Amino acid sequence: MKNYLKNSHFIDKVKQNVKVTGARLADRHLNLAVTGLSGSGKTAFITSLVNQLLEANDSAELPFFSVVREERLYGVKREAQPNLSLRRFEYERAMQALDAQPACWPESTTGISQVRLHIRYKKNRGLSRYLSEDALLILDITDYPGEWLLDLPLLEMDFAQWSQHCEQELLSPERIQLAGEFVTLRDSLDLTAKGDELALKHIASVYTEYLNQCRAAGFQLLQPGRFILPGELAGAPVLDFFPLSDVQVQQTSQRGAVKGSNQNLLHKRYEHYQEQVVKPFYTQHFKRFDRQVVLVDCLSALNNGRAHFNDLQRALNWLLTSFEYGKSNILSRLFDPKIDKLIFAASKADHVTPDQQSNLVKLLDSMLHNARKQMQFDGVATESTAIAAIRASQAGKAVHQGEDIQILQGTDAQGTPIRMFPGDVPAKCPGDNFWLTQGFDFPRFSPPQRLEQQALPHIRMDRVLEFILGDKIR
Repeated sequence: MKNYLKNSHFIDKVKQNVKVTGARLADRHLNLAVTGLSGSGKTAFITSLVNQLLEANDSAELPFFSVVREERLYGVKREAQPNLSLRRFEYERAMQALDAQPACWPESTTGISQVRLHIRYKKNRGLSRYLSEDALLILDITDYPGEWLLDLPLLEMDFAQWSQHCEQELLSPERIQLAGEFVTLRDSLDLTAKGDELALKHIASVYTEYLNQCRAAGFQLLQPGRFILPGELAGAPVLDFFPLSDVQVQQTSQRGAVKGSNQNLLHKRYEHYQEQVVKPFYTQHFKRFDRQVVLVDCLSALNNGRAHFNDLQRALNWLLTSFEYGKSNILSRLFDPKIDKLIFAASKADHVTPDQQSNLVKLLDSMLHNARKQMQFDGVATESTAIAAIRASQAGKAVHQGEDIQILQGTDAQGTPIRMFPGDVPAKCPGDNFWLTQGFDFPRFSPPQRLEQQALPHIRMDRVLEFILGDKIR
């Protein structure tokens, strides 16, 4: 019986792989990566994207999504979990939160999950439409914690290089005051002494607390990501390491690591983290994406001030080096997938007035200017937009000092109505002098109360769908 079950599982897996390979060969399978750092709105985005597609022929408002506008979409349905080793994206749970009384935002991402959709549509191009009018596109969407993303560049850094990078971040005026206890414990550690696992575990826990304090303060460029969201690794020795100071790095590089010493244990754990945690995460997921949505919460960074805004910009450029970008063809779709289309989306566009949304897009472009130039050189189609995956406010007008101004109306987390002008958005990355005189206080809205069986309200999700799917469903 055991052999039968084992063989049955193997046969099912082979059949699944054959189906996926055939779909990719026919360009009828798409892997979408939804990328964003903590708080950027990944869960809300995926929930809305699934909801818009499921409701596309009923209550969804998608005028810029060509397959809907041209009435060629037969329907969309959710399929069984494609990868049995990964969690199912909890779409129903997210919708329950949004439908609650009062409505609340879905819980943030804490692990990897997937959702598969089958999109059946009527063809309007190509010779194959004379053989069969309808076609099927398989869409796989992967969700993963933003905290884990920033570990990917660690694959290109040895322990000394990573320590030097962390030291540069730690010594910034805004962070050093949070790192006092960690610095004291780290600097007093005798690296040449026999490995003390309990001492290393304690210092690593203090370093983890420092990272969590940085996260609470609004910083994004934090490693290792598993220290903040350990998942199944909670309590494992692989997380009991930490970066050394520049002085310690220089000293240890001169004399080398003594076998069994504290220094040797730190090196081994960092290398194990690279090989057994980061590398599998990268090879099993990130080398298989075809399209990408990068969500960026520019407004929270502006609220938190100059240091946090600059930190977000560095973090975004850091993580974008970890993906495979380039033109796609039959061979690459089968054996070496590359991301050939990428859309940068400034999230929470409903937190600024409509006249400021163009500035929000320009600000996003200025943050990612260098990374985007390289992608365009590699032949990747890119676009920038401002979106609200789930629109939580309505635009209105008010009179201020005798002039009409645009305002926003919504409710705060306590359900209190808000009517306000949240402020102007800079059209480019602000210079140092700008922060001396200008501050930001963009609001935090609670989700709207949705009418039963109505699609989630949004801003520009139809443009996102057209960009990532439009050329595949013609």
